[in-house]
Amino acid sequence: MDRLRTTTLALILALMSWLAGLGISEGVSAAERTALTPVRPERCGPQRATCEGFDAVVFVHGIYGDVDTFKNQATHFDWAESFPSYFEEGQLIATPPGESGVDVFRLTYQTELFSWAKGHETHFDAIARKVFEVMKPLRVRRYRSIGFIAHSLGGNIVSTYIHMVKSSLGHPQRSQHAFVVNLATPVLGSQIADIGSVLTSALGMNDALLKSLKENNLYLTMLDQFRREEQGKAERNACRAVHLHAAYETKYIGPLLVVTQASAAASISQLVSSPVVGFTRNHFEMAKPSGVDDPLYKWVDDRVRAEYSRLLDWDTLVAQAPPKRKMCASIDYIPE
Repeated sequence: MDRLRTTTLALILALMSWLAGLGISEGVSAAERTALTPVRPERCGPQRATCEGFDAVVFVHGIYGDVDTFKNQATHFDWAESFPSYFEEGQLIATPPGESGVDVFRLTYQTELFSWAKGHETHFDAIARKVFEVMKPLRVRRYRSIGFIAHSLGGNIVSTYIHMVKSSLGHPQRSQHAFVVNLATPVLGSQIADIGSVLTSALGMNDALLKSLKENNLYLTMLDQFRREEQGKAERNACRAVHLHAAYETKYIGPLLVVTQASAAASISQLVSSPVVGFTRNHFEMAKPSGVDDPLYKWVDDRVRAEYSRLLDWDTLVAQAPPKRKMCASIDYIPE
């Protein structure tokens, strides 16, 4: 029995490390440590009353990830730190003007692999509520747009957050979130989460966050439906679209493909705003381009440039609209 438990624990450790790289600490729950942190000095600093001329991009890691999720250890390329600070008509400008630009943030919700023993297991709903709270400063400072680059579980957290924004605040606030780029996001769960849940249960452990990623679970299935309904209502009310882009892995880790094409791509084929693409890299590598010439980096960069061009077109379209109707022609923006 001891040998079985040791082998099982080794399998769990391997599975968890495959999912993102461990961020282990003691005594504080993951929800309590959820934070939104600027990657570099903000172009729209606290001295400004509003950020209406600025954009924000938020990098969101996956389960058991941390601030190193988007760093390539071999080349030392940090995707978040290297993100351009200004775009004009989709093109990067070397010297941006003072009244606009892109602020980059990391959204972290570090989880603990050994939290079961301390009674600090993390629940998906607790993290979702905390994300809604820590994102408030970006919403109320009225950034022109908030975009996301999300790896793995981070994509599910972002889609839940946007659904909460619509439910709690309204469609204009939802439309402030202009785009989401999913990188190997298990929209309908992951087989590896099913296996991991069985193994942890065998050891008398409980990981609610891991369970939230089990394949085709009810919440993820309903969330997928909510997103379709939200998108339809937004279109009917002439709201600025929240575009979704997605990529998936094709390379196995050992015997397993952590997130299948069916979960990351086919499930959202009717929601995406550009073709879903696959990359020959494993789940972990989907967040770690080697540099600006990496095909993954270029693909995301192209998506983001197209999004900022779209935002400029939208600004022109609604230039004469009342302030409360800048996001949705048929619904007033009401400050939270």
